[in-house]
Amino acid sequence: MNEDFVATSVARRLLARMHATHDKRAISVFAGPPGIGKTTAIDVFCERHPQETAVVKIERQGARELLVLQQVVEALRHTAQSPLRSRVDHLRWARQEIYDTLERLSALQAPPEEVAPSPRLTLVFDEAQNLSRQSIEALRYWNDADRCYAPFRVGFVFIGNSEFALQADASGRSSISAAVADRALFIESLEYADLTDDDLKLFVGSKLDAREDVVSAVVRCFTSRGVTRSLRRVRNFLEELEEVADGGPMTHELVEQVLAYA
Repeated sequence: MNEDFVATSVARRLLARMHATHDKRAISVFAGPPGIGKTTAIDVFCERHPQETAVVKIERQGARELLVLQQVVEALRHTAQSPLRSRVDHLRWARQEIYDTLERLSALQAPPEEVAPSPRLTLVFDEAQNLSRQSIEALRYWNDADRCYAPFRVGFVFIGNSEFALQADASGRSSISAAVADRALFIESLEYADLTDDDLKLFVGSKLDAREDVVSAVVRCFTSRGVTRSLRRVRNFLEELEEVADGGPMTHELVEQVLAYA
C-alpha cells in the first residue's frame, strides 16, 4: 500500500470516481492544480486493480495519436508482463500491438482453464494536459461500444493540471471534444479550495508526530488568505520543521520560528 496516501476528501472523491469509471468501463476527465493529491490517488487506484490498470504519462505538449499510442503500448507491455519488442512507428502497427496485448491481458485475468467472462482494463493518463484534443478524440474509439478498436471496451481516466481546459472557451473549444464529453461518466475540475481545513489537519497529523496544538498551528499556516493549499508545500514545510527541530520536541514556538523564515 502507498505509504504516502492520506484519505483526504479530494483523494476519496477521485478514487470513488475512478473506481466507478473502471467498473463501468467508462471515460472520465479530471483537472486540478498540482499538490492536491492527484498522482497519489492514481497510484492507490492502480494498486487496488493490478493487471487491470496501466498508467500513461505523456511529457510532450500537444502529443498526437502516434506518440500517445506508442506510450500506451509501453504501458500495456508492462502491465501484461510482455517482453519489449521493436519500436512501433506506424499507427496501424501501434493499434495492432495494443489489440494483441489486450488479448494477452484478457488471458492473465482468468485461470488458464477458464475463459475471462468480461476482461477489464482502464488506462489512466496522468499529465493529460499534454495530450492533443485530436489524440483524446482518437482514444475514445477504444471505448466505443459500436466501433471499438479493441477486443473489449477499454476504460479511460484523463487527469491533468489546471491547464487542462474541460469547459469550452469563448470560441467553443476545449481540451475534449463534444463526443468525448457526451460519453464521459465524470467531467470535473478541482481547486485548492476543495482541500478543507479537516483535510489539512488529517494530512499534517499523519506526517507529524506532535501535540494537537502544534498540528493546529501548522494547519493555520495554510489556511490564511492568499496561501496556497498545496499538500506538497505542506510536506515541504513539515520537512523543514523536522530539520530545525533536529530530534527535539515539536512546539508551537518552533512552528512560528520556521514560518518566520519561510
